[in-house]
Amino acid sequence: LKSLRDEIEIQGGDNLANDMLYRYGIRCGEGMVTRMGMKCDTMEEIADTIPALWAGVGLGRITVQEVSEDHIKLRFHESVESLAMGRPKEPKCHFTRGYLSGMAIGLTGIEYNVDEVQCSEDWSENCFIITKGTEYFKPVQEQAASEPVEAESVMGINLERGLSYLVENDDPDGAYKLFVDELSKGNQGLCITRDFPNKVRRSYNLTTTPVLWLSNAEAEFAVEPVQLGKLYHKIEDFLKKAEKATVMITGLEYLIVQNNYHSALKFLQLVRDQVAIYDSILIATISPETLSDKDLKLIEREMEPLNIDEGG
Repeated sequence: LKSLRDEIEIQGGDNLANDMLYRYGIRCGEGMVTRMGMKCDTMEEIADTIPALWAGVGLGRITVQEVSEDHIKLRFHESVESLAMGRPKEPKCHFTRGYLSGMAIGLTGIEYNVDEVQCSEDWSENCFIITKGTEYFKPVQEQAASEPVEAESVMGINLERGLSYLVENDDPDGAYKLFVDELSKGNQGLCITRDFPNKVRRSYNLTTTPVLWLSNAEAEFAVEPVQLGKLYHKIEDFLKKAEKATVMITGLEYLIVQNNYHSALKFLQLVRDQVAIYDSILIATISPETLSDKDLKLIEREMEPLNIDEGG
């Protein structure tokens, strides 16, 4: 774990290393529990289940310190990750945190947060507190949408499931309306935007659909635009859990500026593949004047160009 962390830190710095180890831990923990087919309904059941499962992970021993309706406190003994990091005087067990979070998510289908805290003066032992996280990104049908209709689209554009569509326009209004149109058919949507979520909700009458804000702000509905891996994980998780998912991303050029063209293109390719796997729909917008013809052509090759003004 230390070698992996050092390699990531060299490439992208301390924060990136922490975040990647945490997300990788989530995937490992959730995958382990999902394969076993185990489910829990209460904090007490989670607290009874995790220690036994953890014994087979090989990252140390844990004991349950306390359990309440909103959290579980676990004490770690002989934490492999902590020992690998040289018993740091600050929280460093990010893979372990992620693994615990992933196990809780896999057991319940609900997002859980895990915080590492000091529980001995010399940090020779670590404590982890599991708390129920936000259900903000939970796939739901839009309550404000009209009665679901499977027939003709209101906008006269019928999108094929499993495909990703590119709308080239400086104004994303048409794409927003197309997204709302898909929700009116009973699709579960996820909107990813640079616009403030409350503004989007007011403008397009969205009440229950999760709106993810590309921003560095500290908010449950925000994701830093430079964290493409984290953003991809949010989308992938949504697609796994949703029924008839439709994802909208406005302003691809913003992700390109905040990262770089090749990273943003790779992100888009990965999202497109997941959309195909889960038979979903992706609507993405881009301002064509912000890219060279060559770069725009590469993106067009990955998606289905869609001219909303002409009805498809």
